[in-house]
Amino acid sequence: WLKHLPNEAIPLCVCVRRQTERWRLCSGAASRATFEDEQPAAKVLQWPAPALLEGVKSRKRAVFSVESAKIVVGDGVSRISSVRLALESRVLASGAAGRALVEVLLGEQKLAAGQAKRHDAFRVARLGPNYIDSDQVVGEVIAEIAASAATAALQDRPQALVIDASRETLQQEAWALVLRHILESPEVRSFRGAVVVCADEETPLIKSICSERWTGADGWVWQEQLAGDDLEIWEDVLGGKPNYGQSSPSSDIVAELLKEVNEVGDKYFSEDVIEKSKRLGWTLSLLVEPCTDGPARLCGFLCHRLPTSKKNDLHIARLAVPEAQHKGGHGHRLMHWILRKAANMPNSECAWVSLSALDTALPFYEKFGFCDMTCDDLEDPDHFQTWMEMPNHSIVPDQVMSDDEE
Repeated sequence: WLKHLPNEAIPLCVCVRRQTERWRLCSGAASRATFEDEQPAAKVLQWPAPALLEGVKSRKRAVFSVESAKIVVGDGVSRISSVRLALESRVLASGAAGRALVEVLLGEQKLAAGQAKRHDAFRVARLGPNYIDSDQVVGEVIAEIAASAATAALQDRPQALVIDASRETLQQEAWALVLRHILESPEVRSFRGAVVVCADEETPLIKSICSERWTGADGWVWQEQLAGDDLEIWEDVLGGKPNYGQSSPSSDIVAELLKEVNEVGDKYFSEDVIEKSKRLGWTLSLLVEPCTDGPARLCGFLCHRLPTSKKNDLHIARLAVPEAQHKGGHGHRLMHWILRKAANMPNSECAWVSLSALDTALPFYEKFGFCDMTCDDLEDPDHFQTWMEMPNHSIVPDQVMSDDEE
């Protein structure tokens, strides 16, 4: 039939016929995806670099932080010990507590008490389903749409990006597809600013990106390292019924850990922690990294005394972390564990939490809300220890006694 067409139309018709034949072949054993794979790959846009912040020469330096504050989480108010964000941060904001912190970061919520510190020029962008057109999300262009959405969110070159992976937004199928491409892209890891993933479910993909977590429970909100998820607290290891969590350590493993406890105690307190705990009735608990193919690793220990009828305070007698385990957030993890234990006691049973802190550790305990209860001169060269207390922030209501009980 080509010989009946004008000469100038033949090349176009041949092209159309060949293209039609290719589509026909692809609809058989070869799929349409096979045909699409032969097309040139879509150009993926690079994420814009964050604008420079004056005075910030290290990506490790905090550009946003909150210490010793209170925040509204759900229907209640929780206390924040310490959270921070640096340009190198990759944070998983988990659950309701994480979302509340993200709202403070974005300026959508004010703290109930305290102040957030941030660099004067620090800017944050949120990346969510509002940056995509759901009707355009099809298989062959998802990567390009994901890159375009991220580029649009970062057009003002903010220093932090909040990626919305909440349960509500994931119900939108198009956004769920685009989000996966964003989280799998190398740009989310190479971005020179901070990345905060706001999620209700901690998936392996999200945890492969993030190294820290904003979370909360029992009236407290805190920041922790994801690497500590495998750690266990072995409670009351000197008692008759110790709680080893998921582990079943041999007596030899426990003995080795207790030996290390005494070595750390001798270094920091010049005392035999084991003997003193037994003599004074302290409960000794260990923060441990279990190991299936070797001895467990000691990451810290805490000694405490529970409230009694004569003293309605929970007393933290000793807390220490081996020098090799410093900078791992282990001291914070132990403190949140014991403060949450106190929070689950009614105020009639536990009204205060007390401790005697080495002067060098005062700033650490002040972040949790402890106050110096002495009139001592901290500048005295012979002064080395300070008595501190804080009210117990109980989440358990006191029982109202009936007339008969009274």
